[in-house]
Parts: sequence; structure tokens; C-alpha cells
Amino acid sequence: MRRSNPFLRQPLARYSALAAAIFLTSPLSAQQYAERYSGVVTDLQGQPLKNARIHVHGRQQYVYADDQGRFSIQAPPNAELHIIAKGYTDSFVTVDSAQQSLNIQLSPGAIERVTVTASGIHQSNLEMATPVSVLSAEELSKRTEPTIGETLKYEPGVHANYYGPVASSPVIRGLDGPRVKVLNNGLDTADVSRVGPDHAITADAITAQQIEVLRGPATLLYGSGAIGGVVNVVDNRIPRQLRAESETKLESRYSDVSEEKTVALNHEGSRSNIAWHLDGFNRDATDYEVPTFINDESETLTTLENSWLQSKALNGGLSYIGERGLLGFSVGRLESDYGIPGHHHDEHEDGEEHEDEDAESVFARLKQNRFTLAGEWYHPVKGVETLALTAAYTDYQHQEIEHDVPGTTFKNKALESRLTIEHEELAGWHGLVGYHIQHSDYQAFGEEAFTPDSDSLSQALFVLEEKQFGNLSAQLGGRIEYVKHDAKPLSDTAISGAVKDSFTAVSASAGVVWEFIPGFSWAFAISHSERAPSAAELYANGAHMATSSYELGLGYQLQNGDIVLTEHEAEKEAANNIDITFRSFKGDLTFTYNFFYNKINNYLYLADTGLTMADLSADHGDDDGHLHDDFPLYQYQQQDATLYGLEFEARYQLNNSNALLVFFDAVRAKLDNDGYLPRIPPFKTGLGYQYSGISWSADLGVTRYAKQDKVAQYESPTAAYTLLDANINYDFSISQLDMTAFLRATNVTDELAFVHSSFIKQDAPLPGRAITVGIRATF
Repeated sequence: MRRSNPFLRQPLARYSALAAAIFLTSPLSAQQYAERYSGVVTDLQGQPLKNARIHVHGRQQYVYADDQGRFSIQAPPNAELHIIAKGYTDSFVTVDSAQQSLNIQLSPGAIERVTVTASGIHQSNLEMATPVSVLSAEELSKRTEPTIGETLKYEPGVHANYYGPVASSPVIRGLDGPRVKVLNNGLDTADVSRVGPDHAITADAITAQQIEVLRGPATLLYGSGAIGGVVNVVDNRIPRQLRAESETKLESRYSDVSEEKTVALNHEGSRSNIAWHLDGFNRDATDYEVPTFINDESETLTTLENSWLQSKALNGGLSYIGERGLLGFSVGRLESDYGIPGHHHDEHEDGEEHEDEDAESVFARLKQNRFTLAGEWYHPVKGVETLALTAAYTDYQHQEIEHDVPGTTFKNKALESRLTIEHEELAGWHGLVGYHIQHSDYQAFGEEAFTPDSDSLSQALFVLEEKQFGNLSAQLGGRIEYVKHDAKPLSDTAISGAVKDSFTAVSASAGVVWEFIPGFSWAFAISHSERAPSAAELYANGAHMATSSYELGLGYQLQNGDIVLTEHEAEKEAANNIDITFRSFKGDLTFTYNFFYNKINNYLYLADTGLTMADLSADHGDDDGHLHDDFPLYQYQQQDATLYGLEFEARYQLNNSNALLVFFDAVRAKLDNDGYLPRIPPFKTGLGYQYSGISWSADLGVTRYAKQDKVAQYESPTAAYTLLDANINYDFSISQLDMTAFLRATNVTDELAFVHSSFIKQDAPLPGRAITVGIRATF
């Protein structure tokens, strides 16, 4: 058994133990640094705004207003409260110890200002120099799908790499895989979804509070894996606020396109200084129905074979919350079995083609245990606003089961910790400095293990700062990161000895947000981000059945059909990105326009070489007699590339109940030799209508995906398609229960649609017409 790096274990143990000791022994409630403020939140007519959120700047603690709009919150003297309510312009109030009773009125507004936890310094979506989208509350519930990729695919600048409905990861501005960091509460999900498109993301939208999408480089807090963007799934598994009353949410839904049955639970509560959380879900779906199509083996199908899904999860958390800080932990368990689409026929050595004996028996079995810790200490010393620690240990296993026998097993044991010090204003600058360490012990074994065992360690120091100059906000940041990979070559490569690589990545960014007229702002951000190649990109060497290809890492080269180590050293990717954003967020017409230009030196991509496994030496055949000679040979290559494009979204509020929406995104991605990058999403345009009444709400949307004919060598074009979706919700009450019944229809016209960014696009069209019904209860 391989052992974890002792250099890692000792510092992490020391830091975690030290931080825990500090939080446990510090007088969290002994010294009265905070005072309690009460108040009421209403609209301009004096009507209470239920569920308005009151947040204290510099902390992640917040409370919600009750049915009468009343709230009570602890905050240090002269702190700034941020009050948010859906459909209203948010407000900022500075508290005064001489006036501890507050009356806050909010005026109607079209854009909700939402605090983005992934920003690091409590910025809202309208204050960030880099573009960000936030899905939360009712909008998130309407968009929720079994995968994160499908949940987010209608966001401007976001598409999905779609490996059937069972595994779909976000593609941000044409970038995916190891360039898009997927987080759960700011820490890596630590699954292997960044390694292969058939590996599901372990975070789920059904129990999330909000999902944040940071478009463009977000490497300062989250490392070189975020060179393309960040998706942060936020939940309250470690509670950060006390509640006057406990709250329980139950949801049940059914979808006819796959006979999907889902139930979910979310419970919050507190007593005295102790807060707790419990959430879980159970999901069961059969093979998805699709419009009639002919796959690449000339079979006529009306279902996506092997696209069934069974998953369940249970998570619990507990926190101690005092006036000086908080300390909490959570434990979670996820189990998921799902089919792997794309298995058809295999050609045996006898030259005959046999049906993949019971293809439905080929499936993935995923298990994950996750333990997280979070602590915050307010004003530990003069000049320090918050000392915060977050840490997570993840034990992950993914097995690919064939005929009830594990054929391939992927394991990952990951430990991650981030320690930050948020300081008070210094010469007008407010921000934080931090240390981030992450260790991954990855193993893959079995007949389809195409990536080697690897031990990866990264350590980084970072800083984020902001300063206000009148109506202009300046934002600066930097990060230096050391990454080391220690890999064991695959046994069938005839290469002995360990392979080691190390990189030092430096990232920096600068941005300004200029609100030149109240409600109108320009934002400009420029960044330099460096990314160390992942272990899979360096050392992959084997047949990848999920993509029906042979993948070869950057660390190898071909010599007369033999695979040997290359003498060429891998280079860091270096991205120089510019973002220009114009926002209008006041009045009936609101919109956001983003333009980006990203020049990436040494861009690392998986290219079709034009060769097949038949061109490899016999040593690379399969032991079971399946030669897969027709599998194309893909190899990771490096070359300078340029990506540029735009994102636009607008909303026009016709009156209090009716609104029109439009959005558009486009990306062009080219190599500097004038070739196009592979699997780049097409242009996307959407139109929508929303109705919001007292009890009824509804929306109708149509999204057009253009034809993608700007393709890489050996890549085929993908036809255009249009998707029509509709939702209707009815809110009502039964005794003490707040109820919502909903009906959702997707792909109403039953359009046959293939996703260009999918590795198996010809075998996996999008689901056909689907009707989803469900009900939610809150009490």
C-alpha cells in the first residue's frame, strides 16, 4: 500500500490541531466584542418582507427575517449590515450602539445582490470585477437536474460536456476538465470527475442553497485548477447562524422521461449556542427516453441505453456559534450506481462482432465519505477582523462493474485545508492573506485503468485586497503555488521507476469596478494565471473505454508503435486574460455584458492523432482478447491558443408580475497555427418570459444552440437544435405547512439534439420530451 507524503501529514496535522485548539480554548462568548441589534424589514408600503437575509460584512454569519419581517443579529460596533430580499434593491446599513432597533425599507429592484462566498472577501455578484452568476432559491429549484452540468447549462458562458444524463460537468468559456474547479463550500469535491467525462461530480444541487459560477480565471483562492473558472456548490452543512425557529424542507418529484423518483430533506435548527443541520436525498431513474435516432453502429434507438441512475446521500453538521466565533464540523456519505452509456459491440479476436453481453451490466459504483471542519475567530488580535480555517478529508472510490465484477477501480484520498487572515482596513485597503495546502493520493487499477497511481501535493500562499476610491473599487490579488506529482508508471508500459514532476505556478490579478452613475457600472479585470499539468494529463497511458479511445499523456511519445518516456519537459500553462463587463442593475431594464480575451501559452489539450490502437505494438492489446483496434489514439499536446468571446443577459420588467429575458454567449477557441480546439461549444441564444403572481408563477423559455462547424482536425460538425422549456408553480398553505406544487416540461417539441462538447455525442442525444411534477413543503 502506498503511503501518504509525511511532509504533508505533519504540517496539516499541526495546523489543524493548532487551529482546533485555538477555537476550542478561546473565550468565544466571554468578551463582548459584539452587540445584538434587532429590527424589521419592510417594503415601501410597510409590508413585512419574509425571509429577507441580513448579513454582517466580514463574516459568513447571517439571519433571516421571520413572517413579520423581524430579525435579531449580533454584530460588532459600527459593522455594516447587508440586507437582501428577492425582487428588491438591497440595502447597506451601518449599525450604531446608540440605536439598536432598526427599521429598514427596501425598494423594488430587478437584480438581487447576492453575496458570493467563493469571492473570498464577501463581495456580491455586482461588486466583483470578474463575471459571476449565482443560482439560488426558486431559480435553482427550477433548474435542478441530477448532474451539475445539466443544472448550469443555461447560464451565460456555461455549457456541459454531457456524458448522458448520469455524468455531466460544466464547460466554462470552452474550458472544462482540470481547468474548471468544482467545489463544495469552497473546498474541492475531491472526486475524479476532472479525469474522465464518465465520472460523476459528487456535489448535488437538490440540497444546495446556491451554486456560484465564476467565469474566467479564479486561481488566487483555489489554485491552478481554476484557470478556466470555478463552480462552487454552497450548502449549510456546517451551520453558520442561529435560528429563532427550526426549519424543515421536504421535496418529492417524478419525471416521466426516465421514471425518475427523487425525495430530498433539508433540516436546520439551533438551541442556545448550538446549531445543527441534516440533509439527504434518494434518486432512482431508469434509462432515459430520447427522440428516435441512429447511433454510430447503425442501430435505431428510442432510449439511451445504460443511462439509469440510483443514488442516495446523507449529511449532518453541528456548530458552536458564539459572539467571538464559531467552530463546526460535518460528516457526509454518498452512494451512487449509474449506467455507463456508449457500450455497444466488441470485436473479438475471432473477427466476429458480439453484442456487449448484457450491456446494462456495465455500470459505475461510486462511494464517498467526506469530513469537513470550519472555524472562525472574530477579532483575535487588534487589526485582524477574522481568522478562519476550513478543512476537508475525502475518501472516494469509483468502480466500473462489468458482469457483477469490478473491472476497474479508481480511489482518491484527499486532504485539503485553507487558513485565512482577514485584516481590518490598512491605509484604506481591506483584504486577506492565506495559506492553502492540498494533498491527493490517487490510485487506479484494473483492466481499464488508463491513468497511473499518483501522489500530488500543492502548497500556496495568496493575498486578496480591495480599496474604495469614491465610486471606484480597486481589487488586487496574487498567489504563488508549488505543485509536485509523484507517479508510478502503468505496469504494461515497460517503463520502470517512479516519474516525478514539480512546478511553481504564479498567478496575479487586478481589477476595477466603476459605478459611474448609480445603477450603472463598468468592470475591468486583467489576470495572469499559471497552471501545472495534472497527473492524468502527464501520465495517462491506456484504453479509456468511456471515450472509446486510447489516451496518452504528455510525458510519453511514440516510437515505431512503442510508448516511451519523452525527453521533452512539460510546460506550465500561462493564461493572460482580460474581462470587460458593463452592468445595468437599476430600473425596469437590467443587463450584463461581458467580453473576454484569453491568451494561453502552452495550452494543454487532448488531440486526435489520426492513429488508432492498431498502430500500437502488440503489447498494448487487451488481455481478454478484445483488441479495440479501431479506437482512435488521443494524445495530450501543448501549443499556444487564444480563446475569446462574449456573454450577454438582460431582463425587462414589464410590470410587477411580468418580465422578459434574453441571453447569449459565444466563444471562439483557436490554436495559434489556425486550427480549432476540439469539443468547443457552439453559440447559444435564449429568450424567456416570466410571470410572478401572489400564488402562481410561471416561465417559458426557448434556447437555440447554433451549428458548430468550427471543428478540430478529425472532428465532425454538430447540427443546430432548439429546446423549449416551461415551468409553473403554485404556492399554498396547509395548516403550518408552506407548500409549493410545480410542473416542469423540458424539450417540449421532442427535438433530437446532440451535444458537440460530448465525447460520445453520436451515441448520447439529450433526453426527449420530459414532464416533471413535484411538491415541496416547508415547516
